Amino acid sequence: MKNSILFIILIVSIAFTGHTQITNADISKQFSFSNDNFDFGKIPFGKPAEYTLTITNIGKDTATLDDVRPSCGCTTPQFERGRKFAPGQSVTVVLGFNGNTLGAFYKTAGIFFNNYKLSKQVNFKGETFQEKQPADSAKNKRTGTVFQQ
Repeated sequence: MKNSILFIILIVSIAFTGHTQITNADISKQFSFSNDNFDFGKIPFGKPAEYTLTITNIGKDTATLDDVRPSCGCTTPQFERGRKFAPGQSVTVVLGFNGNTLGAFYKTAGIFFNNYKLSKQVNFKGETFQEKQPADSAKNKRTGTVFQQ
């Protein structure tokens, strides 16, 4: 009984693993991506930034852009849901980052096509830095009372 359950779990695991590998192979035959691993470099902390991802249909059939799902709320996608594009045509997705992560960041977004049958994870990274305030800035001046003992 115990061996039967383990065998069933093994078969199901292999089936799902095989499906994932087939999907990944199919995506590279259907689409080409520019900027699917984008590096913002250094950007000021708190300053929004964005980049454009271009997806070209290199397959034989018309494709549909179903959805773009970012990994967190700091990333906002701009795209036309349900957009159909024929072989040779391209669509764009603009991925915006709000810049509110201090230091190094690495973010992902899932792109879904053809009734969610094909998907691709795209990545972007960078590093935010604190902009230096001028020494005489009102923000940097201290006010208050100094007590001496």
